[in-house]
Amino acid sequence: MSVKSTTIVVNKPKATVKNLQFVKKLDNIIDDIEKAEENDEVIEGNRRSSYDLAMIRSQYIDRYDWYDTIFEKNGKYGTKNVTGKVLLPAKYDGIGELCHKIYCGNIPRVAKLNGKAGLVKPDGSGEALTPFVYDSISYMLIEPYYTVKKDGKLGIIGKDGHVIAPCILDEITHANGRCIVFRSGNKYGLLDRTCNDLYIAPQYDKVEFVDMEQPCTVTKDDVEGVINEYGDFMTCEEALDYEGYLVGEYNPDTFFKD
Repeated sequence: MSVKSTTIVVNKPKATVKNLQFVKKLDNIIDDIEKAEENDEVIEGNRRSSYDLAMIRSQYIDRYDWYDTIFEKNGKYGTKNVTGKVLLPAKYDGIGELCHKIYCGNIPRVAKLNGKAGLVKPDGSGEALTPFVYDSISYMLIEPYYTVKKDGKLGIIGKDGHVIAPCILDEITHANGRCIVFRSGNKYGLLDRTCNDLYIAPQYDKVEFVDMEQPCTVTKDDVEGVINEYGDFMTCEEALDYEGYLVGEYNPDTFFKD
C-alpha cells in the first residue's frame, strides 16, 4: 500500500537534534541582543546585531530538511519529527501534508483513515481532534486555521478541530492578518480573526479592503456599509459615530494572536 501524502521533495540533508539545538541557541542569543538593543545596552564581546544573527539563523535553517518523516508499521503509517519523537502513531492509512519542524512547531497534523482525512494531536497519542469525515484538510498560511473539503465544498476549522466556517464555500478569495474572505455562489462572507473568529455567512455582493488601517466595506443590494463586532450590517453613515469595533479594523490587542 502506498503512502498517500502531499509529497515534499527536499534535496537537503535531514536535520538532526544537533541542528535543532544550534537553532535554539541562536534564538536565545537573538532574544538577549534584542532586549539589549531595546535598552540601548551593549553585550560584551558581541559584534553582531539581532538582524545579522536572524539572517544567519534563516540561512542555517535553509540548509537542512526539517520536515516530518513518515514511518510504517504493520501496513499502517505514522510520523516522527527531526528529533525522532513520534507525532502520529502508525495507525493510519495515509498521512496528509508534512510539517516543517521550525515553522509548524506543534500544530495538529493531518492523517487519513478509510479514505477520509482528520486532524490529530501531534503528541503521539493518536487523539483525533475531528472525526475522519473530510475529503481533504490543508494548512492555511494564516495560523491557526485549516481549510477542509467535503462533498466538493470548502470550510474552515481551527487548530482544536472546531468548525469555524461550515463546508458550504466555493472559494477562499482573500486572507490577511485580520480577515479571511470567502465565496459561496455569487455571495461573499468573511471570518474576522481579531474578533474572536467572528463568522459572517456569505450574503454580500462584495467585500473590499481599502487599506490595513480601515475596516473592510461590504455591499449588499447596492448599499455599501461595514459590519460591527456583533456581525450586524451598518451603513457608512451609521458607522461614523459608532464607538465599537468594526470588522477588518486594526485591533492591537488581538492582531496576529493565535
